[in-house]
Amino acid sequence: MAAKPSSASKSIITYKLKKIFVPMLIGSVLGLFTFYGGEAYQQIGLEGLGTARIVFGYIIGISEFLVVAVILQRLVQNVILDWLFASAFGSTAPRLLSQISSFFIYLIAITAIIGVVFKKDLTVMLAASGAAGIVVGMALRELILDIFAGLALNLDRTIKIGDSIKLKLANVSIEGTVKEISWRTTQVLTKYYNTVIIPNSKLSSVAVVNYSLPKPFLKAKMPVTLDFSIPTERAVRILQAAALEVSSQFSSTDAPAPSITIEEINKSGIRYIVAIYPTFETSSKAKNITYQAILRHLDCAGLIQSLDKSETIYIQTEADSEVGTQPNPIQLAKLIGEVSLFKDFTDADKQKLTKLAPLRKVKADVFVTHAGEVATSMFLLVEGLLLSESIQRGKGGKTVITKVINPGTLIGGEVMLLGSTYELTIKARTASLLCEINQQTLGSLLSNQSELAHKLSKRVAKQVTIKNDQTESNNQQQWHMSEADLTVEVYRNLQRLFSL
Repeated sequence: MAAKPSSASKSIITYKLKKIFVPMLIGSVLGLFTFYGGEAYQQIGLEGLGTARIVFGYIIGISEFLVVAVILQRLVQNVILDWLFASAFGSTAPRLLSQISSFFIYLIAITAIIGVVFKKDLTVMLAASGAAGIVVGMALRELILDIFAGLALNLDRTIKIGDSIKLKLANVSIEGTVKEISWRTTQVLTKYYNTVIIPNSKLSSVAVVNYSLPKPFLKAKMPVTLDFSIPTERAVRILQAAALEVSSQFSSTDAPAPSITIEEINKSGIRYIVAIYPTFETSSKAKNITYQAILRHLDCAGLIQSLDKSETIYIQTEADSEVGTQPNPIQLAKLIGEVSLFKDFTDADKQKLTKLAPLRKVKADVFVTHAGEVATSMFLLVEGLLLSESIQRGKGGKTVITKVINPGTLIGGEVMLLGSTYELTIKARTASLLCEINQQTLGSLLSNQSELAHKLSKRVAKQVTIKNDQTESNNQQQWHMSEADLTVEVYRNLQRLFSL
């Protein structure tokens, strides 16, 4: 069953029909005067009416041709350009086509008025205008080239209004968005909000890169050089996670995911290329925020020692990093110390924890935790990206909420120490490296350290209390108690788990 046209579309159709109907009505009235005018004037019998009749006849004849021209122009504009052209190409017709079609229609109308109404011989006039046209054409050669080049641009549709383009004129590169294609020039708005006016003939004679075709994004390459000692698997994991973390801030939904490739091996190390796909409007900030994410992820992995002040980043690893295959113990202990749960641990405790806790590699799309599963381990994300999934219930039904988890985040710490279950389902967004702290590892650390167990219990109670105050979730209702009572409860659970 065909859909009924909306009220808005009906009003537009009515408006366009009125624009055609009004000149048709005027033309019909003038035609009636022309047809019946002779009999009416004879009945008046005034001698002066003869001259008036001739003048009135000219007026009616000129008006009739102009009305026909108006009708044709509006039919071409509303039916051919605004309807058929827009339906065929999926966009409005360029203004230049409308201007050129109107020019030729009115030119033909004026020629017909001279030949029919005033009964002048057009042969002489056309011959004279032809000779004059040659002279004018030679004088206005550049202008004519611009006009026909603009017409070709509109017909070929290689670029159109709204496209983001790049071209080179006189050794100057121009990047911007096409704002207007007129008779003679094309206006391009650059990224710095300056308008560049380019003659159409010049534009049609150079190579143009159209960033809007076939998809509205471009490929930006970012070089990063890492030390030879870092395995390519680890380098790709870190760079891929960093680029993916921020790609949603500048990429369209249909853009490819960031990719990592090796470009060359030079004396400085292995040169990687991080390829991102921003839109033209966001290309300026895309590199900036991606480089920031890369530096942050490399810092979490403990790979930054020196930074060259150029576009290329040179990275070196510490001597004790086991040839760069994994984070060195010093960096891992530093990362653990930044977690609020382990703030009270001494440096010796942190280093011991790094030795006891195994590092676990996880491939992309592999689940780390499942909501409702008994929490027997906590995980510290060292490298890569994770994705958490939670279900929010509302009047409209269930809504799945996803959130990206960055390096340095501890997962399942409080629920493990409370002897509870995981609250979120978490899987790897990219290949990731996790530091797994299970009950056996924590038990080995807390044995004969009741003081540390008390401090840890206070930290857990404080974290849970803050979370309860910030959210109104009904999950884990058994832990909605005062901080002091919760501290006692956590310590009892630690005693039970680790035989303190």
